[in-house]
Amino acid sequence: MTESGSKNGTRVALMDAAAALFAEKGFEVVSVREITTLARANVASVKYHFGSREGLIDAVVVRMAKPVNDERLRRIEELEEFGVVAITELITAFFEPLFSQIQNSPLSEKLFTKLMGRVVGDRSYELPEEVMGQFREVASRYVPAFMKACPGLSADDVFWRIHFCFGVLANTLTHRDILKKISDGKVGDEKLSVTLKRIIDFCDAGFRQ
Repeated sequence: MTESGSKNGTRVALMDAAAALFAEKGFEVVSVREITTLARANVASVKYHFGSREGLIDAVVVRMAKPVNDERLRRIEELEEFGVVAITELITAFFEPLFSQIQNSPLSEKLFTKLMGRVVGDRSYELPEEVMGQFREVASRYVPAFMKACPGLSADDVFWRIHFCFGVLANTLTHRDILKKISDGKVGDEKLSVTLKRIIDFCDAGFRQ
């Protein structure tokens, strides 16, 4: 392995280890030593590759969010070539990339959704500006598209509906275990593709109200 390949391998190993530990324990309690032990790297490597522990957290979040937002933008670009996009197509284009990322992630489905729950629910953590910039770009494309698909809705209406839809998505993915428990195992244990269809149907109906 070349020196550059070795450095990149260490960087990826640190992010993989950090993502798994943050998912299980939260951002606040995981130490640099825990991360480097799991990654089989030395403690100084975190500073070398990320500048700080906080820089490593941000790198993990960027790696999780960027492919999702890039794919959202690619999909809406493709859809808008054919004119006004239907509500269902917009919701699908917005949600499906996240499910694809879950399936392609080095983390298990359970750990990925746990990590997403930490990112969304931990109020002590602020999303890095790089990710916020991505979300703004996605919003700048999807909000006007939803307004065209739903002529009676204002920009405020669309922002709130997207916010509510994201809440449905985040809660469903991070708390499916609760649904399984309160239904005595009858509900909640299904393929992600089936759950995605349920979310899209629900949000589609909400956008039309």
